[in-house]
Amino acid sequence: MGKFISFTSLALSSLILRKKTHSSFHSSFSSPFTTFAAHIKTICNNSVRVNGKGKKDVWFDNVDDALTLFNQMVQRYPRPSIVEFNKLLAAIVRMKQFAVVVSLYNQIDLLRVPRDAYSFTILINCFCRLDQVGFGFSVLGKMLKFGLNPDVVTLSTLINGLCTKTKVAHAVSLFDEMIRKGFQPDLITYSIILNGLCKSGNTDRAVKLLRMMEEKGFQPDIVAYSTVIDCLCKDRLLTKAFDVFSKMKDKGIRPDTVTYSCLIHAMCTSGQQKEATRFLDEMVATNVALNVVTYSILIDAHCKEGMVSEAEDIIDTMIKQGIELNVVTYNALINGHCLQNNMREARRVLELMAKKGCAANVISYNTMINGYCKAKRLDQAMNLFCEMSQKGPIPDIVTYNTLIKAMCQLGRFSDAHELLKKMCASGQVPNPVTYSVLLDGLCKHGKIKEALKILRAMENCGFEPNIVHYTILVDGLCKGRHIKIAAELFHGLSVKGLNPNVFTYTVMISGFCQEGFLDEAYQLFRTMGDNDCLPNSCCYNVMIRGFLRNNYTSKAIQLLEEMVDKGFSADACTATLFVNLVLQRNRSIIF
Repeated sequence: MGKFISFTSLALSSLILRKKTHSSFHSSFSSPFTTFAAHIKTICNNSVRVNGKGKKDVWFDNVDDALTLFNQMVQRYPRPSIVEFNKLLAAIVRMKQFAVVVSLYNQIDLLRVPRDAYSFTILINCFCRLDQVGFGFSVLGKMLKFGLNPDVVTLSTLINGLCTKTKVAHAVSLFDEMIRKGFQPDLITYSIILNGLCKSGNTDRAVKLLRMMEEKGFQPDIVAYSTVIDCLCKDRLLTKAFDVFSKMKDKGIRPDTVTYSCLIHAMCTSGQQKEATRFLDEMVATNVALNVVTYSILIDAHCKEGMVSEAEDIIDTMIKQGIELNVVTYNALINGHCLQNNMREARRVLELMAKKGCAANVISYNTMINGYCKAKRLDQAMNLFCEMSQKGPIPDIVTYNTLIKAMCQLGRFSDAHELLKKMCASGQVPNPVTYSVLLDGLCKHGKIKEALKILRAMENCGFEPNIVHYTILVDGLCKGRHIKIAAELFHGLSVKGLNPNVFTYTVMISGFCQEGFLDEAYQLFRTMGDNDCLPNSCCYNVMIRGFLRNNYTSKAIQLLEEMVDKGFSADACTATLFVNLVLQRNRSIIF
């Protein structure tokens, strides 16, 4: 019993998932039981067919039948044992009616039917499935109080509940404690933790756990390997992903469509289309079925690289193999045509979707609207928006932001204002991007006063502007030759709890240089490091150009040398100024 008492301390104190320990089992669940009981009648109306896995399993056509049997069982004398109740509860769990199980379990408790470890585990599982993992740990505490020892299944259930609630750090702590206390996790436990680590971005720990599984004699399956490979690919650690892939094949585990799709997507994202095609050929050679997901990844990659005709060839191959295009495939092709400014073909694909019975989604329309806006064909974009509003899908915040941005870029601010009102009336709430688009459009058209009014309105209505919004305004003020107001806004950022980023510094430094305030510009440049914001290549070039244009040649050359030492280089504009400087000096010597 020693290890279980110690384990209770970890589960109930270390994880701190219970607010307090109650004195009775009934009081522990009085709050959720009230909620669950209120919904039982509704839940019972959803009949679900469930087949048992084995002769000892109980199964029902619907929850009503299960509840009828439960009522019969509680009225028998002597009452059935907890084993019979467990069979009934397990059957209801398989119907995914977890709230019903919690309610019935509470009734069993009131009847004082002796419970066993399996019954407690069923209840823990239900609470975890209901996103009430804290109550799950309360059940564990009650289980230990009754002298029942949890097994690996019980603890794995809690670990899974923690991972589902994105409490992966707690799940790992519980997993580590299990091992320290002598429990032997099984393949399912390892797989749960592995999946949780990958989903939370703990790639290094996931790879180490995969190795631990192998060392402990557990052979990870294709799902485990694919999960880790996908995690590595998302972190752009392709070399490590290929290493895991190779070791997996060396162990005789055959990659499946998911494994290859992860790698192909990563290679396409990194611009390695040829390598992706090689993997595609490998899939064909090893008789791994290609599906619409794999093909869509390739089509999207080719379209983004401007290789639309090659993407259409891949689609022809799909059709020959009897694979139907889905909305993701069509959207990739629409985007490819939009990127090439071929809106006629993009529209043809959108219409083809409808003919093929594939309903366009909001991404389909947003892609088309963005294409029209980039081509400055706002009227066509608005026509599509109206079509979208009439036929569906419902426009989202991206739809509105795209159109508002296009209107602002064209100086059609009254139209943008009307669309903003329509957007709010439809239930869409402006987000930071909405305000950025409005501020940027106003500043670029010299409407600084209007932009400042929007900033004040944001502050007054409780929407806190972020550093992007202030950077846009500082840039607009500088370009509008309002350097004093820009400087005041910049220096007031710290009071608002905001730290300027490298872009904010660069536009302010550029503004000072433009007005000939080189001392202020250079002083600001040198204080960047004090605020943990080091100058980048663009910032160096702006400062150097400021020196050159104001005839501070020696300082410009000194700063150029410093920039090169840091691994940066002069851009085209800075290089041109230096060339012009050399030519002017040569002319002065000649003449």
